[in-house]
Formats: sequence, structure tokens, C-alpha cells
Amino acid sequence: MKQGELRRALLIVTLLCIALFIYLYWQQSKKLTPTLVYNYKHVYSSYKKSRPPQWTWQCVNQRCERHHIKENLPLVSLSTCSMLCGSTQLWPQPTGPVTLGSRAVTFNHEQLTFESSAAGPVRALLDQAFSSFNDNVISLVQYKDYVKEKSDLRKFLVRVSIKQPETVKLKLDTDEGYSIVLKPHDTDIVANITAATFFGARHGLETLGQLIWWDEYASGGILKVIKGATVQDVPVFPYRGLMVDTSRNFMSVESLKRVLVGMAASKLNVFHWHITDSQSFPLVVPSVPQLAETGSYGPGMTYSQEEVRALVEFGRVRGIRVLLEVDTPAHAGNGWAWGPQEGLGDLALCVNERPWSLYCGEPPCGQLNPDNPNVYDILQKLYDNLLDLTDEREIFHLGGDEVNLECWGQHLQKTSTPYNYTDLHDLWGEFTLKALNRLTLANGGVKIPRVVVWSSRLSKRPYVTKYLDKENVVVQSWGASQWSDTPDLIADGYRVIVSHVDAWYLDCGFGRWRETGEAACDPYRPWQSVYTHRPWQHLRPPSRNLVLGGEACLWSEQFDEGSLDARLWPRAAAFAERVWADPVLVDAAVPSLQEDVYTRLSTHRDRLVSRGIGAEAMWPEWCTQNPGMCL
Repeated sequence: MKQGELRRALLIVTLLCIALFIYLYWQQSKKLTPTLVYNYKHVYSSYKKSRPPQWTWQCVNQRCERHHIKENLPLVSLSTCSMLCGSTQLWPQPTGPVTLGSRAVTFNHEQLTFESSAAGPVRALLDQAFSSFNDNVISLVQYKDYVKEKSDLRKFLVRVSIKQPETVKLKLDTDEGYSIVLKPHDTDIVANITAATFFGARHGLETLGQLIWWDEYASGGILKVIKGATVQDVPVFPYRGLMVDTSRNFMSVESLKRVLVGMAASKLNVFHWHITDSQSFPLVVPSVPQLAETGSYGPGMTYSQEEVRALVEFGRVRGIRVLLEVDTPAHAGNGWAWGPQEGLGDLALCVNERPWSLYCGEPPCGQLNPDNPNVYDILQKLYDNLLDLTDEREIFHLGGDEVNLECWGQHLQKTSTPYNYTDLHDLWGEFTLKALNRLTLANGGVKIPRVVVWSSRLSKRPYVTKYLDKENVVVQSWGASQWSDTPDLIADGYRVIVSHVDAWYLDCGFGRWRETGEAACDPYRPWQSVYTHRPWQHLRPPSRNLVLGGEACLWSEQFDEGSLDARLWPRAAAFAERVWADPVLVDAAVPSLQEDVYTRLSTHRDRLVSRGIGAEAMWPEWCTQNPGMCL
């Protein structure tokens, strides 16, 4: 071939290659769901190898038995025995069928590979969810150099399929179900997670993480995963909440992140942040800066707009929506006393009034002035900010409990403005209607579909039907389970969130914190009481359908972030299984728990600890090492 012909041939080949490249690129760009693969490497703390083991465990009659190590006994760690013997160690227990293999394989976290065909906005959420999953796996590692040890796998592939990738905001009707198929493939193991939405897929990743554990005996310490498993799961209730109060005592954002980590591990999906009260107003609101300037405990005890937004996003990627509650008209004192200096009149009444027992349930007192139109202007600005911070437009918590009518009555007697209230509950009701209207205006004239209020005298007959629209208002029923509040509300057709004080108030039982008045809601609610409380057990559809779910509450009069973790966990996890799976009790009249509940919760408590949560102990370590012997 002549030199000129050779050049022409090379030019043609080059042009054809360029054309082929453009064609392949065009074909790839046409795909609506491009495959996305993530590989992560994390820096983690250095660990020392454990000392030579003392005990080994054998699976006997579906229970792990502890024995001193002898030559004729195989060396099996408690973690491996627990995962492969008897009950699953999943928490909360899945509601659908579960099959688990009886063998395990070893791997290291560097062999994890994630793959998803989801596109659009959900891609960023998946990216962060995969990263969180990796962090959870690495939190199990107790020996830094374990990656040098030989493992059974070449690759651990986690493949996620989402049918509705456009769903990136959690709502009450969001499908949170998922399925997992985990099986070996040659020298790999593949976990296929299928879900309708990102939120179901996130729960699937959590469950998959619970099928992984650290075996300190194998190869000096290595990660293991069950070799084969199938799980189908979907929650019973759409609203599975946890409320934390940061107004009585301030909690840092970092401590609240730990709350969300524990919630995600337990598949709770609503963080109800009671961010202000009469004691303090720590939320910085740019349109009303006086609230935090005069109401916070100090300049270092406030929540900036950026911090709140970051926490909201931190929760969203973990399947949790954040509800910010600024309680009104009661529980509003410090932070609201600047009105006269600004020419706005008294925004709040009875602020820090004494004797406090005449004007509120606990010191200090304070509640908004329903007679001052400036109050409603400020509420609208406040609601606008809360909606903007959370981007939560389906559910809004208005507060609305424990109004002291004596405070309002004395104020009205001092004013020259005549009033025609023979019953001050009507003044309370009118305040609520005005606040609801301002909330609608703050939302661009669109009604929030579900506005939550605490149960109160206003949510009782005859006021409830007069002022609270059952199509729009949800009542969070916090009274004792023996009270008629919850059944009456359901009988009147109201949707409810159950938070019974005698079962799901986690702050109770630590004695009184003042000399006068009722200062304690004793006794302590142990996790067994939290778990066995099943207030809807006698309801049948359609009445049961009015129960959106439940919420455990933690008021902060007697703790701060130093004891936050122990107050919550593992009791909040016990609550989480109740509202996720609602397991049937063997004897509802005399509730008793099976051994499996104890062992699974003990495993889950250790899981929380590995993720940096200071959960309190359930029992002596001996009980953990000798399953069933303490029951």
C-alpha cells in the first residue's frame, strides 16, 4: 500500500472511531436511569487485637450456650452464634416473611460495592445513604489491620432498585416497604434491595447492615455476613415519632445528630423537635431576631438557620422528617417579653409571674396575649420561617396545650376593652383559628393537610368540634391510657397520634425537681412497659385507621445532652418495634415477653453503642453471655 493510501486509511479509521464514540456516548446519554456505582474508603480509628478468648458458644436447642474453651470444642464467638442460632437479630422485627441461612462468609469493608440504576434527585440521597451504610459497617470494626487478612469474598455487591425515583420527600402515604434477597454468586455475594421509594430502600440498607457483624475470633477479627437471606418488610404505622425537648435544657446539634442516628437504626421516621418553651427561645429567626436575643440562655445556646437546615437534611437521608414545634399560645414566656420596648404592646402575659402555680403548670410561666394583633403578625413570620427551614408542608405541629385561663382572665379584667366571653375556652378556640389562618397565609394560602395539636381541654367535647376541623387537625393524645381522651377523639372521627404519658413519656421516674407542685411523673417507664403498650389493640377498622401511629416523648427538665443517650436508648428502640411491627402479645391481659425480644434488643443496644450512642445497659453482661438464663 502506498504511503498516501495508508494515510487515508488511517484517517478513515480514526473518523470511524470518533463516530462510534459519539454514537455510544449518545446512546448512554439517552438512558433515563444510568447505572451509578459508588466505592468508598473511610478513615477509622486504630484498634488493638483482642486478647486470647476465654469462652466459646455452642448452639443447643436454638440457644447459645457458653463454655470454657477446650480442645474438643470449636471456637465460636457469641456474635456469630447469636446471628446463626435461633432467632433473627433484626430490630425492629420485619413484618413479612424472613429466611436466614445458617452459614456466614467473611469479608472486609473495602470489598463493598454499591450499584443503583436510580436517576434524578434520588441519586444524591442514595449517595449519602450508601455512605451512612458504610459508616455503620465500619463502626463494627475492632481491629484496624483486619483488611490484610484473607476473606471468603472477592466482592460484596449491594444493588438497589427503586421503582419511584421521583419520591424524595417522606409523606404519610409514602411506601416504606422493601425486600432483600442476599445470595452468593461465585466468589461474590450479592444483596438485591428492591423498594418503591428511597425511604424503603434506606430501611432495606439498615436491615442489610443488621445481617453483618464483627467476629473477633475468626482470623483475629473480621467482618461476617449471613451467606443467604430473604426479607420482606413494611411498617404497620406511617407515623413513628420521637419528641425531644431542647428548651428546658439546651442540646447541641451534634447530640441531636446522635438521636437521628439511633432513630434511623430503629426505623423511626419523625423527629419532633420541641425547640422552644416558656423557659427559653433558642431558635434564631431572622425576621424576628428579638425572640432568640431575649429568650436564649446565652449566645452559645442558640440554633442558627444553617444548623437547623443541616439537621433537617441529616435526617432526610436517614428516612426521617423533622417537625419543628414552637408551642403556642401557652408555653411562651422568655423570648416574648420585648413587645413594649418595640411599641408592640404585651406579646406575652404572666411571664415569670409568681406565685407561678396560679398561672402555669411549672415555672416559669408565660403565654401569648390573644388580645394583641401584633402577636398574630409575628406568628405568621415565625411559621413562614419554620416551613422554610424544614420544607415540610404536609404536617405542622402547632402546639396548643395547657393554656391557663386564669392568666388570660386576669389580663382581660385589667384592660379597658370590653369582652363577651362567658367561657374563656372560646377565646382559646378563637386564638387557635387565627393561628391556623396565619399558618395558611405563611404557606402561600394553601392549607397544611395535617396540623397537629396536643390534646387539651380544647380537644374535649364540646369545644373540639367547634374549633378543630377533623379533616385538617390531628390530635396528639398525651393523657394517660386510662383517660377517655383517645377513644373519645376516635369516636368523634379525629385522627390521632398516641403518646400516652403512662407508657411513652421517657423523662418520667427521676424524682421531683422542685419542692412545690407535682414535679415528677413517676414511676420510671422501663423498656418492657414501653414495648408492651398497645393502645389500639381493641380497635377495628375504620376506627383503627384514624390512628396515624405513636410518638415517644422526652421532656428535658431533668437532663441535658450529657444523659440524653441513656434517657432514650434502648427504650426508644423498644417503642420503635411497637410502631413498626406492632407484634402481638401472647397474653394482652398479663403482658409477658418472649426470650427472643430480650436477646434481639440486647443485640440492637450493642449495635447502637458501636455507632457512638451511649445507650444504657439492659442487664448484667453475664445475661448477654448466657442467653435465656436471666429470664
